[in-house]
Amino acid sequence: MKHRVLWIVLALAWYGTALSAETPQEVLEKVKRRYDAINDAELKFAQVTKYEVSKLEQRVTGTLFIKKQNKYRVEYSDRIVVTDGKTVWSYNPHQRQVLIDHFKVDPNVVTPEKILAAAPKEYYASIVGTENIGSATTRVLKLLPKDSHAFVRTMKLWVDETTWLIKKVELTDDDGKQTIYTVADIKVNTGIPDSHFTYTIPEGVEAIDLR
Repeated sequence: MKHRVLWIVLALAWYGTALSAETPQEVLEKVKRRYDAINDAELKFAQVTKYEVSKLEQRVTGTLFIKKQNKYRVEYSDRIVVTDGKTVWSYNPHQRQVLIDHFKVDPNVVTPEKILAAAPKEYYASIVGTENIGSATTRVLKLLPKDSHAFVRTMKLWVDETTWLIKKVELTDDDGKQTIYTVADIKVNTGIPDSHFTYTIPEGVEAIDLR
């Protein structure tokens, strides 16, 4: 079972100096260096998923906790997904059921680490304009994979020109599905304990161990 923890990118929001005349590759390298200095983060996000074939559209909001070494916790109104980098717990409160599995690195899932490590060398990047998101003016970067067989077809990043906060990420995959993440609020390096990335099964909840 592959849990696509929605990490993506939602965790790509960090502070820095103002954008000026940097090239797209320079911007990506500086964002990566800033990310390297961050150990943990908590952010609130909105996610919109659009399906090309069915034309369906899904909207959800949630809170993401992230820590280095593949530790994630995503809380939605209808589910919680937690991983400590070794085990994944997926809790559905409506069914009162927890699925437990080994954490697996899915090559088709774009994690923050993958984006920041791969973007400067595996994508063609261009700055395609500016756009206001709330009170922030953002520089919009478009990334196209150099590998024609890559699962991600296109990626766009909205970078706050004042704070270097990545305010928004848009991914279009090879199936035509488009996923948009917008960061509403972020706190970094607050010292989130490792215990937040393990899950204690509530009493009376069914546990299904798939390991």
